[in-house]
Amino acid sequence: MDILYLLDQLEEVLGAGSRLPLTSRTLVDEQEILDILDQIRVSIPDELKTARRLTQDRDQVLADAHAEADRILRDADAQVAERVAEHSLVRIAEQRAADLEDRALRQATDIRREADAYAYKVLQKLRDQVAHVAQTVDRGLSELESRNVHEGPLSVGEGLG
Repeated sequence: MDILYLLDQLEEVLGAGSRLPLTSRTLVDEQEILDILDQIRVSIPDELKTARRLTQDRDQVLADAHAEADRILRDADAQVAERVAEHSLVRIAEQRAADLEDRALRQATDIRREADAYAYKVLQKLRDQVAHVAQTVDRGLSELESRNVHEGPLSVGEGLG
């Protein structure tokens, strides 16, 4: 489940609570809040798994690019070996091999750069989502702490009665 959606749900539950007259306290369904918090706890590992999967995908793209570069280099070496017997074509084969190697290295660099950029964007988004979750949790904690200052410490089961 999307963390941002769950945080919106949490804010809705807090906003829909019944205000106690002449206080800054709000009565909310404790079980509903706890259920949403449990869902958030479950969702965070999913977001981290997604980031890990994207990193693994990037690594696979890089490995594939290296394998393709190696294949291109082997093909170039094979072409050079076939033409070694023909003295006049040796320089052409060497140039072709160098060109293929350069092209393969450029392709590998481009693929690596694109994979890194993609992974960077995904990790930035994940960082922002986690920061948003932390901010929402901090606001909730601050709200609860401010209520405690005015009305005394909370106890387990308070208001369930």
